[in-house]
Amino acid sequence: MEPPRRLAMAWGAFVARHRWWVLAVWLLLVLGLAAFAASTARILSPAGFETDTQAARAADVLKSEFPERRAPALAVVFQSDSAALEDAGYRSQLAAWRLDLERLARQTSAPQSPTVVVGPILSQDRRTAALLLESNEQPAYFLAAAREASGIRHEGPARVFIGGFAAVYNNFVMHSEQDLGQSERLSAPLALILLLLVFGGVVAGALPVLTGLGTVTVALALLGFVARIHTVSVFSLNVTSVVGLGLGIDYSLLVVNRFREELRAGADPETAVARTVGTAGVATVVSGGTVAIGFGALMLSHLNVLWSIGLGGSLVVVVSVLASLTLIPALLAVFGARVDSLALPFTRNRSLAGFWRGLAGSVMRRPLVFIVITLGVILLLASPARALRPGVLGSESLPPDDGAVQAQALGESRLSFARQQPAILVARGVRDLNQARELEADVRSAAGGQPVTGPGDVPPQLLGLYFKPGYAVYEVSSPGEVNDPSTHLWLDRLRAASWPPGVTMLIGGEPAAYQDFLNVLAGDVPLVIGAVLLLTFLLLAIAFRSVALPLKAVLMNLLSVAAALGVLTWVFQEGHLAAQLRFQTAGFTDATVPVIIFAGLFGLSMDYEVFLLSRIREEWLNGRSNAEAVAAGMERTGQVITSAALILVAVTSTLALSQLSLNKGFGLTFAVAILLDATLIRLLLVPAMMRILGDVNWWPMRRQALRRAT
Repeated sequence: MEPPRRLAMAWGAFVARHRWWVLAVWLLLVLGLAAFAASTARILSPAGFETDTQAARAADVLKSEFPERRAPALAVVFQSDSAALEDAGYRSQLAAWRLDLERLARQTSAPQSPTVVVGPILSQDRRTAALLLESNEQPAYFLAAAREASGIRHEGPARVFIGGFAAVYNNFVMHSEQDLGQSERLSAPLALILLLLVFGGVVAGALPVLTGLGTVTVALALLGFVARIHTVSVFSLNVTSVVGLGLGIDYSLLVVNRFREELRAGADPETAVARTVGTAGVATVVSGGTVAIGFGALMLSHLNVLWSIGLGGSLVVVVSVLASLTLIPALLAVFGARVDSLALPFTRNRSLAGFWRGLAGSVMRRPLVFIVITLGVILLLASPARALRPGVLGSESLPPDDGAVQAQALGESRLSFARQQPAILVARGVRDLNQARELEADVRSAAGGQPVTGPGDVPPQLLGLYFKPGYAVYEVSSPGEVNDPSTHLWLDRLRAASWPPGVTMLIGGEPAAYQDFLNVLAGDVPLVIGAVLLLTFLLLAIAFRSVALPLKAVLMNLLSVAAALGVLTWVFQEGHLAAQLRFQTAGFTDATVPVIIFAGLFGLSMDYEVFLLSRIREEWLNGRSNAEAVAAGMERTGQVITSAALILVAVTSTLALSQLSLNKGFGLTFAVAILLDATLIRLLLVPAMMRILGDVNWWPMRRQALRRAT
């Protein structure tokens, strides 16, 4: 017996003997942390996309040197089909709102960054108006003000829509909280129903769900503790919750299933617990290691949003593995043979062993046929990914009927709000106004014909917004949308322009900030992908004492990821199912989503690989031939893998009903990819490949040498 298995069995026996102490610790832990877990959503940040870039440094200079330059943080838009501003009720409604906004302005003003109310700005027919809350602070600073504004109500003929960056941020947080609540309400009952069908009994079916909920509670509380001392993005919330519930159930299902198998083999409950931890428990440790590697690699990113999701995913994996080694074994030791009590009548005498035995036999007889068919399906699903175009989602991630989206649409169509924000060039080292005006000619030349506003264009009363000794500011209209490739090429030319000696030019504004974000992400991607591939390979090589198996596993997972990205592109970039899923099609894919899907899915998919390979290896070490071991492992784990996958699909797919399109993208893509991975890849392609490779699977060690080594 291998040393890790001996150690795990000893641990399982210890947990079985001290089961009541273990359960008491978990009960105190979950009850003690429940309140902290419930408050986590409120302390997470809607930001997380900023880092040390040239655009960020330009914004810092503008804030410190040109504090009077302000931008709208909130835009309250009024629109009436029946009344114009001359209507007394309309004027009263507008005046009441102005008083509230002035109160918010006083609450958010600081000595160096006063907040002011601007407006009303009126449409030509005077039926649409807007009041703006302007400041030089970042939009996240006004999150509380946006939340308070969303609750303000004043009677009048106009409909009111609250927009601006602060409102978008607030709505991200609000929708994330709602999405989490909806996902939890749907996923736990769905998982319980599926587990009842899988196990055929109330007790065995309920244990994994209770474990999953306990896992999520502890993980969310830990995430909240980190958020109290370090910025953690709100986008980590749903991933942590859904992955935690899914993994908690997955690992519990594997452990409970193996425990029942040991009981049927004649072991007493304590011995069955020890053997279960020595087999299925070890598999959950290896599996959890691969998932932790996937999410942990995201913490290598310079972007807080990816770091936060990596943190949340890693925390929940650690808690899930700990639960599979402590909580579930303790519960099984308590229930013992009664784990099958309260059986459902229609599930009695039901066995799918014959189906899995037949499928295994078919795969072993015709491996090449199964390889060709499954590869064809996977490559077909992956083909749209060739057109994947990364970008940065803003308000496009919100539902089409969201107030911030409608406010922006009304502002652009009726109040001449700018659809495209200008690039802002901040020049340092400008001696005087004459040099600032001469430099403007260089800016115009570099801008390639795009309109430029600078110190040489504005009246004297506005000059302070564009020049002060040592600094000059130039606003340059961008040629297209912030995510348009033409805009990126244009910014590249601006960045490559040469400036007079002694002048340093910082390029900021929304277009440059978006491009800087994409550039930082592009620099992080090779590190994240490289870390995931290398560490996963090394972990599996150590666990299985093989080079061929981990190499094949990594290649299979790359196929899963490719298919997932194809589905993501087809649905969310090209807009298929947009009406059914209620999201805005932006024409590009948010650049963070493929990275998160790669890291998360690579680990989650490896779950089923580890489940399958662990059992195949166990059968091979017991003396079966390679083909016999593959068939037996497939027969013994086929139902567990498909059941675990269906439950994880049910849990993750609840995110497809979210209001945020980012969450929809995660949910739908993960669900489709996991289902594909656990069926076509793990139960057809992987066994077929192992049948073809034969004893090469176990290279470089032979069975006899491996037995001597253990």
